[in-house]
Amino acid sequence: MEPTEAQYLVLNVLDTLEILRRKMYDPSIGVWYIETLSPSLPIAALQRDGEISPAFWNVE
Repeated sequence: MEPTEAQYLVLNVLDTLEILRRKMYDPSIGVWYIETLSPSLPIAALQRDGEISPAFWNVE
């Protein structure tokens, strides 16, 4: 799968705000995994529709 316009829009915003540290695309499911400077969401998954969700759930 190719990345979507919505995903590129979110990535550009994060990059412009200088909070995007790293990104990795998984073409088999069409999801970007991103690392940001945000303490509340340091590692997240960027879905095809542009929605950002936690990439890993913290289970204690």
